[in-house]
Amino acid sequence: MRRRKFLFWASFGVFSLGEKLRVGGLDSLAAAMLQRTESPAPTHWRAANDETWQWYERENFRNGRWFVTGRTTPINRKTGLPYEGQKGYLDPSLVPFELRVWDENRDVDDADVKDTDEPNAKPGEHLASAARRARHGRPPSKWLRSLDADELRLWLATIDVPEASVEGMSYLTHLTRDHFFEADKVRDLAVDDQAKLHAAAHHGY
Repeated sequence: MRRRKFLFWASFGVFSLGEKLRVGGLDSLAAAMLQRTESPAPTHWRAANDETWQWYERENFRNGRWFVTGRTTPINRKTGLPYEGQKGYLDPSLVPFELRVWDENRDVDDADVKDTDEPNAKPGEHLASAARRARHGRPPSKWLRSLDADELRLWLATIDVPEASVEGMSYLTHLTRDHFFEADKVRDLAVDDQAKLHAAAHHGY
């Protein structure tokens, strides 16, 4: 077994052990072991929460799969205070800025904006927003996420947006996991339409 692969699986085992035993400090050990690999594994971050806490999870891509390799200190959604019952969480400064700009005291489904790039927009007209674009469409507008596959096909044909690529996963996985689209509404779209929808989300729709 190559040294890089050994260190990755060893670090993943350390993280998993810490999860099962609820032992603090193992996230940092796993992170240090990962940094010793010959080349860094592709890294992905995602926001997560439950009824009480919210946090960010780091994932690394190996052998065709994403593995959770650490998470930041959970923050109480009501008080904004960090969890103090365990140490060893990742430093929040590691999380990409564009993922941290949404309001951490609200549910992501409520983190919507009403401003548009066009001050003279007509009532009910749905345009791209600079605020949504600044956070890379995480999440897109509630309106866009409400459309079903047939409505999305019609709407996508009316817009022209810059391409936005996805690495290490399918557009469907990325749209549902990171941009909060419902799988039932985007699963039946052609891959080209899923790619354009992803670009539209990043463009601020």
